[in-house]
Amino acid sequence: LCAVRYTGVAGAAFRQEQHGRTLPPGQEDTVTMTVTYAEYQPHVGDQDALKLTVAGAVQETGQVLAKELLVRLHTPELTLTVMG
Repeated sequence: LCAVRYTGVAGAAFRQEQHGRTLPPGQEDTVTMTVTYAEYQPHVGDQDALKLTVAGAVQETGQVLAKELLVRLHTPELTLTVMG
């Protein structure tokens, strides 16, 4: 997991995990990774995103498969209502 600047430049990875799974053909599995604001906040700026890269290998052939997910971060809107 790393931060990606608005220019598209990726920073150094700030979190890495390894999960071993052996899946039969046609099967799928889910791995959940929770990332708190306190963990990613020091690595991102106002217009950054987080990039998650996942890789796996086929044991029999050594073929490597990879997938990337880009999560855009945005500041929630703040609505103020003035009374009286």
